[in-house]
Amino acid sequence: MVPNVEQYMNSGKAFIESQANAFKTLAGTALETTEKVATLNLAAMKASAADAGNVLTQATSARDPQAFFALVTTQLQPNGEKAASYARYLAEIFSETQSVFSKTAEAQVAELSRVAAALFDQVAANSPAGSSDAMALVKSMMGTANAVYEQVNKVAKQAGEAIQAQTTTLASQYAQPLKSMQTAAATAAAPAANSNTEAA
Repeated sequence: MVPNVEQYMNSGKAFIESQANAFKTLAGTALETTEKVATLNLAAMKASAADAGNVLTQATSARDPQAFFALVTTQLQPNGEKAASYARYLAEIFSETQSVFSKTAEAQVAELSRVAAALFDQVAANSPAGSSDAMALVKSMMGTANAVYEQVNKVAKQAGEAIQAQTTTLASQYAQPLKSMQTAAATAAAPAANSNTEAA
């Protein structure tokens, strides 16, 4: 009887160590993601402040409303491209994080299934005569639980991939109208600028 208790204790210890390692991985990944997002946000704020300063400096030199309007419209496209680029970087960060979390969860479920199966086999080997039907039922329930987990995991992966694809599509769709607006504004501002030049 004592060897079985020692086996159970060793299995439990290995499982707890596995859980601790998974927690370290997930906590480290969460901190890295927070750091990456903070760095991205700081870089975006610095760039935005520098751009705003440049636009204000240029706006003070505008001689008339058309020149001011042309200056503002020329800023639309770069700002739209920067917003789209920010969205792509943010999507990449979260995609990497989701991948690490997913792999860690898969590894933990696989380890839990392995430990549970080993424990079940140990209990079944020491079970009293006539309990084979109950043991078969428990084993069947464990198989069903594993199948359900695999299906849920598959759906979660598909959802993550769909969200990433939608983010990429949204970023590119956001940049296209801004390019069209900038082109239209530049076209509209050009005749006004030419008429001011001719009038002078």
